[in-house]
Amino acid sequence: MKKVININFQGRVIPIEENAFDILNKYIESLRKHFANEEGRDEIINDIEGRIAELFGETLKKGSTCVTEDDVNSVIDSMGRPEDFDDETTNANSQQSNFQYAQEQQGYNNSNGQKKMFRDEDNKILGGVCSGLANYFGIDPVVIRILFVIFFGVMFIPYIIFWVAVPSSASQVIGSKRKRLFRDPDDKIIAGVCSGIGHYFGIAVWIPRLLFLLPFISFIFRYWDWWSFPSLLKISFSPSAVLVYIILWMILPEAKTTSEKLEMKGEKVDLNNIKNTIQSDIESFAKRAETFGETIKEKGTEFGNTINEKSKQFATEASSVARKKSKGIGDIILLLVKIFVYFIVGCVLIAVVAALLGLGITTTGLLPAKKYIIHDGWQNYFTWGTLLFFVWVPVVGVVVFIIRRIARLKNNSNLIRYTFSALWVIGWICLINLIMLLSKDFKYHNNAYEEPIQLENAHVQKLHVKAFSTRKYYQENNWFKIEPFNFIDEDSITVGNISLRIIQSHTDSFAVKMVKLSNGNSKKQADELSSNINFKASQIDSSLYLDRGIVITPKEKFRNQHVIITIAVPVGKKIYIEKNTGWQWSKRVSIGFINTHDIEWYDSEGKAYYWNYNTEYLMTEKGLEKIKKNSKENDDDDDNDDIDNVQNNWSEKHEKFLNNLTEKSANWKNKQLSYSTKLSISNHYTIPVNNNNVCNKEKPINLNNLLFLRFAL
Repeated sequence: MKKVININFQGRVIPIEENAFDILNKYIESLRKHFANEEGRDEIINDIEGRIAELFGETLKKGSTCVTEDDVNSVIDSMGRPEDFDDETTNANSQQSNFQYAQEQQGYNNSNGQKKMFRDEDNKILGGVCSGLANYFGIDPVVIRILFVIFFGVMFIPYIIFWVAVPSSASQVIGSKRKRLFRDPDDKIIAGVCSGIGHYFGIAVWIPRLLFLLPFISFIFRYWDWWSFPSLLKISFSPSAVLVYIILWMILPEAKTTSEKLEMKGEKVDLNNIKNTIQSDIESFAKRAETFGETIKEKGTEFGNTINEKSKQFATEASSVARKKSKGIGDIILLLVKIFVYFIVGCVLIAVVAALLGLGITTTGLLPAKKYIIHDGWQNYFTWGTLLFFVWVPVVGVVVFIIRRIARLKNNSNLIRYTFSALWVIGWICLINLIMLLSKDFKYHNNAYEEPIQLENAHVQKLHVKAFSTRKYYQENNWFKIEPFNFIDEDSITVGNISLRIIQSHTDSFAVKMVKLSNGNSKKQADELSSNINFKASQIDSSLYLDRGIVITPKEKFRNQHVIITIAVPVGKKIYIEKNTGWQWSKRVSIGFINTHDIEWYDSEGKAYYWNYNTEYLMTEKGLEKIKKNSKENDDDDDNDDIDNVQNNWSEKHEKFLNNLTEKSANWKNKQLSYSTKLSISNHYTIPVNNNNVCNKEKPINLNNLLFLRFAL
């Protein structure tokens, strides 16, 4: 029978055998003698005692009623004795023998002789689960790891459960080396979560920081709901990244003690490491205190000199008080101005970074459409050069700058700066040459003319305009949404350059006309491209079906192919245009300028009427009028009343403007009567028309805005 006493050791009440207590006292006294001349000896002894108390607590948690002599000796072997500090081999052999002894005694068995499973801390890659399972079943750990990789989607959650629930093999040996996840208070920016993760996985601290920052790029991808980028490159968990960081901040403990800091780094908690860590902290603190003291001393001296000078000035010149006050107010105003300027500069920098990323993603999203716009050869080379060097070099440069700032890297700064600058200059050269080559392909336009579309029944009372339905496979939502490209098929692209005009018919029947337009590097090529436009239109009963867009092949290339459909509606008859057809406005690529709207430039005399989708109209002598619906009918069109009023007002102003323009140009037209040739200017179309339902004379079509690119951003 052995006597057991209760002691208060480092704030813990520990039951311990009296003989074990004597051994512990002798050990601590030997430590005090050994560290008597060491700097920070009190902190070293206190941390060692705290670590011993933790190990005693682990022993009691396993079911022991008290700390025995064997437990104390195991703790001493784990911590190390003063006489063998310099004998690392002895410590390693001691730990290995202890671990082997624990395995032989317990054999991964419990008290009933049954086998138990542990996570293998010595052969782990992540959490030691696979190697623990391999030890339990007596097979190679590589086999288990391969199975986990193959069935990752199914085994991920079980792996996490095993990691949390299964005890570590290090818990079988008192004081054995282990690695734990803590928040690092010494190298933190916010809470030390990323630096703690870096220590746990043995990677650089900037890597987890970058992983937490990277998901915020998704705000650029997802800000516009109508725009979608490839799912492979889209990171959509940015709000969750903040949530994960906050959760880790709340649940992970901070490494406060020396033993916790050593466990965070995966180092063995022994006397030598505790001493080195504490002395390193003391030296670091001393340097910081010295620097802080020097700073305070300099500030104090400067402040004293300033006070002395100010007092002398006050004594010699009382009137200087007012000037000092004015100067103080001026300094405050200057400070506020600086703060405002810094805020503006910060906002501009954030906007520039967002714009660069958006530009990079947008241009990369255009890659599926490249073969329908760019020719092989120099155009292709300059396109890739523009994408890589002009667009992505600034993006990568900004990312590298942020990473280097986070990682606090300052080496090779000039080399990196000059390299990125040179690459961006190459990008500018590629961009300028690409614009010059493309502008030649959009220089000329075709000789346009109107083609009549035959209607099976032109005398219907109401014409219902619809779009052909299609079952073809499209990639509309998987890659990008950029006008005027609507759909990308496997071997073609659909352009939504369809303009639909409604005018008044001079007969009692409907009439439909079509004009095909295109650009090219010569008039011959423009005529060929316009003639290759395959636009279908047919009437079934009272419905007129039209194509949704123009199909472009890689051979033809997109050169502003455009179709204008003109529908002449008789007086007293109705017309209805379905929604989701994509008509009414056209989008055209412009080299050299950008326009934001597309008015009815085709109708130079203002004969066309504005209309809305899903709205029934009646043609009257005064023009196209909207038919008011009953409350029981579909009220989707009621939301467009205000828009109609605005458009009608704009139409009236537009008509007045054109009338004034006609009056001012009357004299000019009279002077042109002597000319027998037709108007032929490079910026105009001349369309001969013989059908009075559409127009009764030749009309020039101004194409100043023919080339126009509007990104849906």
